[in-house]
Amino acid sequence: MRITVIAPIALKRKSSYESKPCCKALPCEFAFTFIDKGPMLVLNSYDQAFATPGVVLKAQEAEANGADAIVINCAADTGLQACREAVSIPVIGVFESTMLFSAQFADQVAVLTFSDRINGRYQNTIRNMNMSHRLACTRTIALPEGSGKSQEDVIHAMYENIKDIYDHTLCDSFILGCSDFEGAGLMMGCTSVAGIDEGLQAKLAENSLKVNIYKPFDIGIHTAYIAALMHVQNSRKTYPAPHTVFNNF
Repeated sequence: MRITVIAPIALKRKSSYESKPCCKALPCEFAFTFIDKGPMLVLNSYDQAFATPGVVLKAQEAEANGADAIVINCAADTGLQACREAVSIPVIGVFESTMLFSAQFADQVAVLTFSDRINGRYQNTIRNMNMSHRLACTRTIALPEGSGKSQEDVIHAMYENIKDIYDHTLCDSFILGCSDFEGAGLMMGCTSVAGIDEGLQAKLAENSLKVNIYKPFDIGIHTAYIAALMHVQNSRKTYPAPHTVFNNF
């Protein structure tokens, strides 16, 4: 089995996601790729539109090269619907799959973001999924002005926001508004990001705060694996194949 992971940003380097434990744990081959042309970050609809053609081309290329499933590695789920029309193999958006997965275990979730400008993205996505009643809140986690940007500062800010949301809403389920903790740390300006996940879990346990934190990349990878294992295809009633295939954006 082969799963292709597409990041909708234009970078020329090896993906750091290749060493993720969730990838090493699954009995399949992974290919990681960036788009050739597009934004360096996806922060708004303009970036989404600019990145989507490159994502679609990479999806078509992945299917032609024998991929069994595709994961779009961005919490914006850039180009998700277009890719499902462009190819027949399953295409997984990490945020959509995480929202659906979390709904099995909790009535409501809170989305933790790391920039005010992307909060509306998640509200719109959840609204389009007809799941607005499942959203407790969207909260931007930012380091206080004048504070440091160490790993300890990031963990403390995450913990305090999670505790505040829990205390005021009783919501005990949280989705990262980023692919993983490392990406969240970088968005907050921290350069020492390895171990944020473990550090936060330790702080939550130390304070007896029992919550679920859903990591979109991990859930997206496992969803793609299950979809490929079951030979799922994108419904042509929902995602009709294009009349014309463009390959020279």
